[in-house]
Order: sequence, then C-alpha cells, then structure tokens
Amino acid sequence: MTRRDKEIFSELGDCPTAPSRPVLRDKPRTSGPHGGYTPPLTCAFCLEFASSGWAVLATGALVASLLAVGASSAVALDEDSKPNAQAATSACVGDATGDMMFSDVSEMHAFRGAIDCLAYYGITVGYGDGTFRPEADVSNEEMVLFMERAAGAAGADADAVVGDFAMTGSDPVDRGDMALLIARLLVAATTKESPVNVTNNADGTFAVSTVMDKDWDFFADSRRSQNRVHDSAASALYELGVAQGTGMGYFSPGASVNRGQMAAFITRALAHTSARPEGVTIQTDEPGGVIISVRDANFHPVANAPVDIFSARADQADEAFSADGSCNMARVTAVAGNAARCEIDALDAITGLDGNNDPGAIDVNTDAGGTTVWAWTGESGDKVEDGGEGIASVNLTATAPVGADAAKVTTDVPMGVTRQAFGSTVTVTIQLVGDAESDRADAGPTDDGDSYTVTLRSMADLNEATDDPATAGAEVTAGTSVSTQTIAVDASGKGTFTITAADPDPNNDDDPDSGSIDRVRVSYTVAAAGTSTALATDITGSSATGTITFSDAPGQVVAASLKPTVSYLTAPTSGAASNVVTVTVVDQYGKPVRGHLVRLSSNHSSTPPADADVSKFPRARRTDSSGTVRIGYSHTGNGSIEALVANTSTTADDGTETLAAITGGTANFYWAKAATTATEITGLGTSTVVHVADADSNTLLIGGGPSAPPLIVRYDDNDQYSVGASGSEELTSMAAFEEALAKDEDNNDTVAVTSYDPTDSSDVARFVLTVVADT
Repeated sequence: MTRRDKEIFSELGDCPTAPSRPVLRDKPRTSGPHGGYTPPLTCAFCLEFASSGWAVLATGALVASLLAVGASSAVALDEDSKPNAQAATSACVGDATGDMMFSDVSEMHAFRGAIDCLAYYGITVGYGDGTFRPEADVSNEEMVLFMERAAGAAGADADAVVGDFAMTGSDPVDRGDMALLIARLLVAATTKESPVNVTNNADGTFAVSTVMDKDWDFFADSRRSQNRVHDSAASALYELGVAQGTGMGYFSPGASVNRGQMAAFITRALAHTSARPEGVTIQTDEPGGVIISVRDANFHPVANAPVDIFSARADQADEAFSADGSCNMARVTAVAGNAARCEIDALDAITGLDGNNDPGAIDVNTDAGGTTVWAWTGESGDKVEDGGEGIASVNLTATAPVGADAAKVTTDVPMGVTRQAFGSTVTVTIQLVGDAESDRADAGPTDDGDSYTVTLRSMADLNEATDDPATAGAEVTAGTSVSTQTIAVDASGKGTFTITAADPDPNNDDDPDSGSIDRVRVSYTVAAAGTSTALATDITGSSATGTITFSDAPGQVVAASLKPTVSYLTAPTSGAASNVVTVTVVDQYGKPVRGHLVRLSSNHSSTPPADADVSKFPRARRTDSSGTVRIGYSHTGNGSIEALVANTSTTADDGTETLAAITGGTANFYWAKAATTATEITGLGTSTVVHVADADSNTLLIGGGPSAPPLIVRYDDNDQYSVGASGSEELTSMAAFEEALAKDEDNNDTVAVTSYDPTDSSDVARFVLTVVADT
C-alpha cells in the first residue's frame, strides 16, 4: 500500500457504527500487531490497538544520538538570550490566514492563527464533529502524520523526516521527540540557497548556517537530560525562533505537547521553508523591503513567473484604483523599474528558482503613514481590471536602513543665537548619516561599532566692558581647562555630549570700573576614536569643531524671523489686496524681546517704487511678551516676487525714522497670477524654479521676478510626469511627482512644463521635475 493510500485510509477514522465517539480525522493509519496495515473488512472488525506509545528510534542514523553530550562553546539560555536566526517572513500569510471554522477555536485563542494556517496547508483536518481540540495531547502516531503532511507542503522527502519512527503509538509525543522531528523537517526542506540552511553534522547533531558556535544557545535541562542529537534539535529550534522553551531557560523535553502548541511549532518551522500559499503573496522581510512569492497549487515555488509591482502612498491607497477597476495612474508608482504599471509585460521582474522575487529597497513615505505595495502575476498583456481584488499587498511603515558614510555633528543652539546664559546646557549630537545619494539620511552603526573622541577646551574672559553679540566667541586653542571623553553611538547611530559653564564671578565682587561682563568660551573638537584631528565633513549644517560662549551680558536684539500667513496671493489687477506677516524678535540668548519697534519694508515700498507694484506698510509696531508682532499691509499691482524685510525702527529727536534690517528677518512673498495662455508658460524657458507646491489643490507656483508675476499652474491625473536628477529624469506617477516636491526643503528644484494649455482641462501636459540637492 502506498503512503498516499494509507493517508486516505487514516482520514476515515473510527468505525461509522460508533457515532457516540467522534471521528478522529487526524488519526493516522491503523496498524496491526506487527506493524503491518490491517484493512477494515467490516465495521465489526474495526480495531484500535493500544501500543506502547513510544516512537521507537531505529538504529543506524540515530546511533550517534545515544552518545553522551560533549563540551561545546555554546552558552546556556538566560533572560538576555534571543534567537539568532528567526525567519524574516511567514508561511501563514494571505489565504493561509483565513478562518477554518473549527468550532472550539475562538478568535481569542492563543494559537488560532497557527491552527488555521496548519489547516490551510492540509496538515490537519481536525475531527469529524468540526472541532480541533487544541488542548488535547498529540500522540506519537499523530505527530508522524502531521510531519509527513508538513514535509509535503514544504517540498521535502517525508521518509527523511519520519522514516525511522514507528507508525504506532497513542501515547503523547514529548517535546524532545517533537523537536527532533521538526529539526529533521528543516534539514530536508532547506538548502544552501535558503535564507537559513539547517544541516546535520557528522555526529548527527544539528547546525544552523547563520549561527556561529559562540552564539549557539542551549536549554539547561535539555543539555542535562537528553542525548546530543535531541539536545541540538531543541537548540536549533530556539535559534530559529520555532521553540521558546517553557521558561527559566528550560525546555522540558519530557513534557507532552498539545495540538495547539504543535500547530505553532510546525507553522513557525514552515516559515523557514519554501511553503507559501498558492498564488502570489507579498510580505515585508526588512524595513523598506518586501519578498514576493509565487506558488502552485501544492504550495511549491513557481520559477520565472512575471511579477508586476506598483505602490502608492498609504494615505492614498484607497485612490489607487479607478471606478472601472483599473489602476489610477496618478496615484500608483512603478516598483523595481517596471515600465508599464499594472500590466504584465516582458520588462516585468520574474521570480527565481525559489519562486521568490526581491525588488530591492522601496522608498517609504513615512509622512503619509507608509507606502502600500501591490504585486501580481499573469499572462503577457494582462492588466489590472478588478480594482485590486485578489492582488497581494502590504503596507510598509519603516524605511530601509541606511549604511553609515559619515558623521554629522550639530548642536541644539537655534539659528541666530550667539550666546548662552551661565548654567544653561548645550547638547552636541554626533549622528551617523548615509551618503549624498541617501540625502544624508540618519544611519545606524557599523558592525564594529562607532565611537569618537571629544576634546573640550575652556577659557574665562572676566570683567569685559562689552560683549558684542554679533561676534562669535573666538576658538579656545589652549585653555585653562582641557578634558577628553569617548562617545559611542547607540543603535540608532547617535551619540551626544553636553557643554555647560558656571559664572566664574556670579556676584561681580572684584569687577573694576572698566567693565563687569564675564564670559566663558568652550571649544569642542570631535575626532575619530583615538585621534585628535577633527572629522572632515562636507555635510551642510555639520561642523566637527565649534565654540559655545556663555555670558552674563544684557540681552540685545540679534535676530528675527518673518513668516507670511499664506504662501502666496493672487495679485490684484485692480484695487488693493491685503497681506499679513508675523515677525518674531530674539536676543543673543534666543529669548524673545518685548517692546521692540518693528517696521516692514520691501522692494515695493521705496519712494518712488522701484517696480510697478506698490506695498504700503503701517508705522512701526512693538513686539509683545512673546517677542512677536503681526503686521498687515496693502499691495497694488499686477504681480511680482516681493522681498520682505523686518527692520528695527528708531526715531531721532527731529522725528527722522531710521530702519535697520534685523538679521534673519527676510522672506519672499509671491503676488501671483494664473497662467492663461500657453505662451506664458513657453516664455519661462526650458526650466524654472518651483516656488510653491500645493498637493491639496494640484497647484505649482513657478517663474516670476521683482517686476513679473509668478504663474499659477495646475496639474491633474491626465498629465505626464518625470522626476530625477538633471539628465536622469524618469517617467513616474503624479503621486511620486508630489512626493519629490514635498522633499524640496530649499525650494530649489526646477520644473519644465510643455504642452500645457490652460484653456483645455483635458490636455495632456508634461512636467519634468529636476531634483536639486538641498544645501
């Protein structure tokens, strides 16, 4: 009788004439007294044989398992231990997560997901009364049957897994034998090409390809009570994330296993095999990465299957498909270089021999709640038609890790602040960052770790007559106090140190008549560990050297910020329009300055006006307790780029007002007009800076100057878009176009607009966005 015939018979369960006992559909094949198959000639002859229960191990391959445990470089499990080779993806994904409707497995059951997954793969079918009985112990013979079926799902040889286990025995299987069987399954189902390969050593013990001997953990009770092979099986399952033990570093190898626990063990093991649901599944295997799997009806890999992959911002995922079921090309972006989104063609990626495809790192829009990625397969020429129904998808929320290329050194001192009050603290941050291609994104530490030597030098300047806040403190090259410390970055690639100073003469006891201002200058140098030479850096905003000046001088106005209430306004073609800006004034310590007189000016407020546009500003106004003042003004003209300036206003005795621009108190404001002719767009030339991008209204503000209005240009999902560095722009979606615009912090990206007809909403305009690195 073939194995398949025996399995079919095993599914028949107990005699149909005994309705008082439920049919055990997971019951394995019935054996005769000598281990042979005994067919049920009639129901009267249905027999149950209560055998000894132990799964008897044969001689030969397992002789080595009877040897005593030898010494190794492994370490006993403790509270700090963690698995070293957990699976990055799962076999329980997609259709394998569906409810298999076992009446005694509630939604809240701890092993609900594993039980449903096991049933999906046909490894269990439960009992004839619709129950699974998760709390019932698994017998030896049942465990053998489960492992045979699991081997089938994983494409492994069942005989290699259970061949030398007896086919009889209703006694509960113990955790030691269970671990041995599952470890054998993984040996049979993994290869050198697998992410993790489980193998047998010459003595029959188990090894995991990605776990070094020094990292190998063991359970204390398993090491004491089990032979070498069984012990290594328990350890292998721990390293693979299949078994977690029973607590306190114990495995309890002699304890029984219930059916719910068994489901969890087997499904965790299947994660390391090729077993995946029929069809296409997609799941994340690392931040910013996905693995796409294509399987046949037997859950086995399908090689060379074309895979179309596309994505959308997570907050626009519900807009990814149009009403007719096709892809909304304005919202979806091609992944892995697929030229034709939502269509199977010759340029699509294909699966490898393992039935998987890794499209590489995916740009994750964390500001939008992540990026949703879809994947599907089909015949050449097939297109998405069902609104995404049946297409595998996953939402990515974490970006791919960035490799460290340099260290960026910054302080928490706000822009324009030149002094610190005595007793305050400045934090200096060393952050590892990626290369220029990654836009200097934060990076984690290298494998060897990263540390830096910080040298601090300080010097006191006592009894100074003045302290010009506009002048930075001179660097201290040889101070009265010199200290060094080593800073190691953490798991996020960041390390910090702080700088503070106390007033050396807080009561001004010994101040001469010449002056009473005290300063302490602290200079810092960040160098590679064990060196004294400052890190070389070309990163904007980063400096491995700096000087922090602490002072007790009175506060003086040193800086301001000027922020218009809105990004732009339509220029009034007749009459006047109003605008409002907010100005905030601070002193050298970054504290708000109250009662400071501020007046606005611009390139349109001179007398006579420098341009046709004219702005009329009110008289000087004082800042409030927060150092802030709101100023409204009127503007006339046909449009322009206005350069606003916040000034300190002083009035002489004769009434003459003098305006002095405050550092940092400048901003451009855009008096715009809507483009009404194609000629206006053509007149901008081949490329122009994008001043404002508003994705909510699909609006760009481009072109213009001191005497020319910037143009309002609108785009829609009927247009075409390309994005990239100069000379490398590639065709993309409207969503990707908007994402690139949102990243332009310096407003220095340029756009070329062609075939734009503002009078025809159905026109197909082309927008080519050239991305320029921010400074």
